[in-house]
Amino acid sequence: MHNFNADWINHACKLDTTGNEIAPRGKKTKELLCQSITIDMRRPVLTIPGRKLNYKFMAAEAYWILSGDDKVENISPFCKNIAQFSDDGERFFGAYGPKIQDQLPYVVEKLTEDPFSRQAGLTIWRENPPATKDVPCTISIFFSIRDGLLHVHANMRSSDVWLGLPYDAFNFSMLGHLVCAHINQSDFSKTHGSVRPGNLCITMTSSHLYDENREGVDAVARELFMKVFFGSVDDLITPDTPAILYSRADVLMATLKDLRTTEPGDPLRWWEGEPK
Repeated sequence: MHNFNADWINHACKLDTTGNEIAPRGKKTKELLCQSITIDMRRPVLTIPGRKLNYKFMAAEAYWILSGDDKVENISPFCKNIAQFSDDGERFFGAYGPKIQDQLPYVVEKLTEDPFSRQAGLTIWRENPPATKDVPCTISIFFSIRDGLLHVHANMRSSDVWLGLPYDAFNFSMLGHLVCAHINQSDFSKTHGSVRPGNLCITMTSSHLYDENREGVDAVARELFMKVFFGSVDDLITPDTPAILYSRADVLMATLKDLRTTEPGDPLRWWEGEPK
């Protein structure tokens, strides 16, 4: 079973210690090419305290993407710095939402017509992108059903292990939940049974860590080493996502919407509960 908390910090430490030094746009960075990480989509939330993930933004971004949105005004209240990547202050050129919304019916159709299809994919990349502050990091996302599990494979040109990967893992996993929900609400489930979220594989052409975040990785690694040393690793294991989130698309979307305003301890934050 994949443990995102453990796999994430291991990958971040690998970058920190063995990554090659580059400086895109003059920013010192450690980089490894052609890397992959596999995540259990039922456990896609990074819960390491030292990372201090913004869970309101995590949910808001997933809701924004799955809603097909690209407007700055609907996501900037949850992340004060995100607006700087818009060219006109109104929309994002590289927003995933419109591309996913346009192609999602095709993905669901391919999978329901043939559960072994290898053609159920969508693209995020824009051909010959113009000069913009928002070139998409993701190229394509493909979906496969095997043994009753939906697996997702995302191909990325660029992935920041500290700033981006924790949120991308959640976003792509929630997309996998949404595809499962659409399939489970179709006639497919009557003949083939329900489909559950399986693994998310993210393949990164450039996996990197900016120099300014290396200290954070070191601090988290020391924190987790002490927990492992003293036998306290409970926070590395998170509960599964509720089954209703991959059974009904409306419930998934409503939950993500409500999660945008929750505080620690809210029952909607399933990842804060006890693993079963």
